[in-house]
Amino acid sequence: MKILILTVTAGNGHNACAQAMKNKLEADYGATVEVVDLLKSFSTRTNAWIADKGYNLAVGKLLPVYNLFFNHYKKLKPQKRYSNSCQSTCLSTVGGLLAKIMEFRPDAIYCTHYDCAVALTDLRLAYKIPAKIVVANLDYVYSPFWESAIGVDYFVIPNEDFIGEGLEKGFLAQQLLPYGLPVKQNPAPGKNKQELRRELGLADKFTVLIMFGGGHWKGAYKIFRMAERTLRGRNAQIIMINGKDESSYRKIERKKPYGVPVLNVGYTYDIPVYLAAADVVINKSGGTGVTEMLDASLPMLLYEKTPAQERYNLVYLKEKGVALSFKNEKTLRENLLKLLEDEELRGSMKACIAELARNATDKTAALLASFPAADYSGLPAEVPDRKTVKKTVKRAMKRASRP
Repeated sequence: MKILILTVTAGNGHNACAQAMKNKLEADYGATVEVVDLLKSFSTRTNAWIADKGYNLAVGKLLPVYNLFFNHYKKLKPQKRYSNSCQSTCLSTVGGLLAKIMEFRPDAIYCTHYDCAVALTDLRLAYKIPAKIVVANLDYVYSPFWESAIGVDYFVIPNEDFIGEGLEKGFLAQQLLPYGLPVKQNPAPGKNKQELRRELGLADKFTVLIMFGGGHWKGAYKIFRMAERTLRGRNAQIIMINGKDESSYRKIERKKPYGVPVLNVGYTYDIPVYLAAADVVINKSGGTGVTEMLDASLPMLLYEKTPAQERYNLVYLKEKGVALSFKNEKTLRENLLKLLEDEELRGSMKACIAELARNATDKTAALLASFPAADYSGLPAEVPDRKTVKKTVKRAMKRASRP
């Protein structure tokens, strides 16, 4: 069994989910798996830079502009699927992608980014790609351009709430699999909170886990200080995970001690331990991150000033009763104290989490492993050159776009 996983570096979530699926398929099914970054491997340096560094720049420095464009493109009609603004980037990859498929000959292809699914949809208009194609949505919203990915075999979506919009975008009901988000599995250690806290050098008291510091985010220290001021003089403590934000880690270390006990953590692979030791978590609302927090049954307090897709995630999570939000120190204080003082509120949020939490990794891996060997006899004997592939695909897209 051979499985090709396609990802795009646009923050770390897509790559982390790709690696998690690779690990699962190799460990549980003995599959031969290769992970390929679509843009870095088959497109221009400019396109790869825009997807990663350009995205970080846009949401870090130009957030209102980014959100404006996101909401504009989200409203485009599905009928524009072969001419929207993502197509030029995806078309730049089709020649190299077809060559990779013909060389590796996978039985299944798994995608963690819409660019990969769009490129494969375009390719399938002109070439008989025999491998089954499965793509995953990593947010609790349909981002722009998913309508251009209707040529895949299966689309893994968060849950049944997202079937209706998928149908509006042109997917068929049998393509939509409401499995959840296929993120890294973080099973809690087999110990209770008291034991974990003791091993971490913490007291057995209300524990707030703050996690900021991935990708574009640079506001970790500010959020930490707001939470620390709120909890002073109360029976509480903080675990601060700074990730790659070394500046935040150093600032917190320099200014110790604080009015509450603080466990200051830099980059770590032990996230499941800290999740299991906490009572609530303060974070932003990236789809993969909140799914891991749902897995850990943690009520969430989420920051409102985030990229548009995370804002949609936040609205959805609040509607489902699993999260509160804050936009400044006043609202952080109000809602953090609610979570600290109201055990009944935390209990009701956990009950809602139990209904919503779905990690699709197991089901998606089983699906990928179930496909039969792919028959490549319908493809050309030799790999066409990239320019020919692109021209052929463009002609096929033009035909497909006609009423």
